[in-house]
Amino acid sequence: MLMITTSTPVNNLNYLNQNLESLSNEHFNDLDLMFYESIKAQLEQLNRNPEEETINKILAYSRSL
Repeated sequence: MLMITTSTPVNNLNYLNQNLESLSNEHFNDLDLMFYESIKAQLEQLNRNPEEETINKILAYSRSL
């Protein structure tokens, strides 16, 4: 019986992570900054700061599954 591997090699995942980590503010151009400024208000609306009790309840529920 022939076995076929269909997973992504770990080397590719590491390469992608290294590329993402190497990005810094100096790589953003004016167009990127303009885009960020245009969506900043919507992003702030999505920002949530749950209370510690809420986090503990979620963790307790996930552990019970």
